[in-house]
Amino acid sequence: MRLFKIILVFFAIYFIKRFIEMYRVMKRIQDEQAMQKNKSSSNEVKAEKTINADFKIIN
Repeated sequence: MRLFKIILVFFAIYFIKRFIEMYRVMKRIQDEQAMQKNKSSSNEVKAEKTINADFKIIN
């Protein structure tokens, strides 16, 4: 019975570490997606400004 409890403790520690690692990876992916979304939003605003500058009337 004592060996069983020791094995359970090791499994608990292992799974807790794996869940913490999974949380960190998911958080990093979420942050990267948010940065990419913000970057694409700022690129769209810049694109609108350059489109207006391309149409210039020359007399």
